[in-house]
Amino acid sequence: MRAWAAGAAAAACLALAAVARAQSLVEVVPDDPCAQAQAFADDDASPAAEHLRRACRLRRLDQRLAAERRQEVIAAEQVRADRIQRWIDQTQPPRVTRPFALEGLLGTGIASYGLSVAWAFLKQAELAAWLGRRTISCDTLSTTGGADCSRTSYGLRGRWYLLPTKIAPFVSSGLTITGAHVQIRQGGALLSGDARANSYNLAAGVLLAYAAARLSVEGIYERAFYTGASKDDPKKTPNGDLNGIWSDSLKQDRFGIRVQVGCAF
Repeated sequence: MRAWAAGAAAAACLALAAVARAQSLVEVVPDDPCAQAQAFADDDASPAAEHLRRACRLRRLDQRLAAERRQEVIAAEQVRADRIQRWIDQTQPPRVTRPFALEGLLGTGIASYGLSVAWAFLKQAELAAWLGRRTISCDTLSTTGGADCSRTSYGLRGRWYLLPTKIAPFVSSGLTITGAHVQIRQGGALLSGDARANSYNLAAGVLLAYAAARLSVEGIYERAFYTGASKDDPKKTPNGDLNGIWSDSLKQDRFGIRVQVGCAF
């Protein structure tokens, strides 16, 4: 019985010692030694105060070293990104780094001014949607005089660049839909109506691209494969005279030169 009591007492002592050691470890390695060190007076030279001050200095040293390592990693990543960007700028055309473009267009042909939005979906291929306008009188095509063939066109076309350089020749092709409110004077009466046409185009030119700036010059051939015109009556009656003037105006503008200036992003 005495042996059992002695064993129980020894076990209790060991448990209390373990708890005391655990508490001492918590005190030896505090969560925030700097905050605990501030609780001691500056002239306190007790072992506990000195221990917390040393732990605080070590904690600040670790934090400073960790911050320096983070800065080194960030600097190395920035150097790597700059090196990759320089390689792209030196070896790739601007169409790769800036695949979208907004341009204004001027020229002759089916449209004399307008806007174009382009997307370079491949390194050497580009798809563009454009909207153009041409204000034109068809007096020279009408035997009666007083003809107006002003038109609005919009279409889609693709470009294929022959060289992956900043100055690149290209060929292109596309489809165009054109509409107009045509007017001609027959005798003393004014005949008017709506005209429409579908056409395809072929073009060749050269593009100069530097950073975000773009400039292209091209020659265009536009061929209408469908034309139609109808009078401004309730039945929209087809009219041969209107369609004839309309078709002649499109034939007159089959060949043109287009200049496009804009920016890429």
